[in-house]
Amino acid sequence: TRIVDLKRLREIGPDAVLLLRLMRAANDIALANWGLRHFKEEQPPARRHSQLGKQRYFVRLQCGHLSEALSLAAEVQRSSRLHGFLLSRCSQDAKDAFLRILEFVRGGCRRQEFERYIVSVRDKITFHYDPAPTRAALDHRADQDATRYSKVTDGTDIDRWRFDIADDLEDSIVCRQLWGIPMHADLRTEADRIADFGSDRCIDYLTFSCI
Repeated sequence: TRIVDLKRLREIGPDAVLLLRLMRAANDIALANWGLRHFKEEQPPARRHSQLGKQRYFVRLQCGHLSEALSLAAEVQRSSRLHGFLLSRCSQDAKDAFLRILEFVRGGCRRQEFERYIVSVRDKITFHYDPAPTRAALDHRADQDATRYSKVTDGTDIDRWRFDIADDLEDSIVCRQLWGIPMHADLRTEADRIADFGSDRCIDYLTFSCI
């Protein structure tokens, strides 16, 4: 644990604000990543019916926070003080993580991949409940015998209560509409692969943001 003198921090100027913004984003990303890892672990029987839906919620949170936080990496690159400190004082792991993150910022060589899997989720569904994708997911699932039935679960506490039907539709919106996973592919395998892509970017961000 380190004690930070905010008065002294303020004296370094605009970079102090950038550092604090990096920290705020890091806290949010770390919590979203923790939530995803937690709900990937074995859950009590009463909670297992909602386990996948809770995982997908934290995937959406990661997408939202990452979409906003990557611009901070670009600002670090433009800051001679912070960029120089990163290159001269930080570990090789932090430097490598920073370089990987830069591949996904605007103008980066892998930006298109980031927009497809991360930004699209932030823009369309992380904090949005628009009718068009919901209707498309309903039509898609209702027209197939294997997916036309879902559940609503009531319980005496919030851990047992869940609109499983909403989880099913959210999964369809993200996996089929936004990520474009084809019907012939193994949905869980492909969805986990893409979710891991986002989680890896979270780890990279947290690794370099400790500057």
